[in-house]
Amino acid sequence: MSDALAGALCVLAALSAGASMRADAARSRGLWAAGAVLIVACGASGASGAIALLLAFVAGCVGFRFGRSAANTSTQTLFATVAFVAWVLPSSNSAYAVLAGGAVAALVHLAGAWARRRESVNLQPLHLVCAGACAALAYVLGVQSGSLAVVSVVAMVALIGAHLSLAMGGRAGVPVASLLSGLASCGLAATAAFNGTHGALAVAAVALAIGCARTAAILGVARETP
Repeated sequence: MSDALAGALCVLAALSAGASMRADAARSRGLWAAGAVLIVACGASGASGAIALLLAFVAGCVGFRFGRSAANTSTQTLFATVAFVAWVLPSSNSAYAVLAGGAVAALVHLAGAWARRRESVNLQPLHLVCAGACAALAYVLGVQSGSLAVVSVVAMVALIGAHLSLAMGGRAGVPVASLLSGLASCGLAATAAFNGTHGALAVAAVALAIGCARTAAILGVARETP
């Protein structure tokens, strides 16, 4: 189950990250290079990590080519929450699970692109609920032993802050939420990589971190523009 979710996240996060790379190509090349090194380092262990790396690469190229899949900060924060849920689920280390999850996510994305409605949805109550759920999940991670548990709990605290920023601040909390979601994704990527049994999840978390970093950079440029 964990690998199937990781495969889905690889596709969705890489689509969003690739789409956001179209803006500011010079910075994008540097971020792509850094992200490629991290993804290779995180996903080289195990068959699931290699398949996830391939999925992320293809999805990132598709997102960059068409540029219609950039996720907003709210969606990225929800993706990061799902990644932490996948972290606590058992991992089968199966390449088939990663492919199946990625294929389902791609189909859902295409269906959503065709049937997407233009009405805006208020997600602030959802983020408040997610903050509470993340607090409970942080307790589950905190009872584990070892330094990796500390890293995952700190990352989860950052994710709780991201949800609270979106729940209470709305649009005003978007820059802070984007930064905290990126930090949480980096922490999860490091934990999954050092653990050695969640290669696909590590790749998905790095893709999420890249997307959050690009969103934060774009928000910074927009705020500086008179």
